[in-house]
Amino acid sequence: MAFKKLISVSEVTEGSLVVVKTRHFNVVVTRVEGDYFAFEDSCTHDGEEISCGKLEGSVITCPRHFAKFDVRNGKVLALPATEPLVIFPVRVNGADLEVDLEAV
Repeated sequence: MAFKKLISVSEVTEGSLVVVKTRHFNVVVTRVEGDYFAFEDSCTHDGEEISCGKLEGSVITCPRHFAKFDVRNGKVLALPATEPLVIFPVRVNGADLEVDLEAV
């Protein structure tokens, strides 16, 4: 695994959706019930930036066609999406949030 610092822990509050630009794509980082999660900022149905959607608990809704996903594991919860979100492993290292962008 190739964990690299993506953001400071203090920048991600409970229920927020923080978009971090990487060299190849944008990553959304969130905190749900005290745990951190990271996923690609793209709805698997049509490529819409999912960070523009609404997060309720651990469920994010795409703003375009209302597909729903569980941000903890990427699982599709409502059509029209059929493929899960791309999820990245996350770990806390001191004050840093590290993500393995190569694990996918």
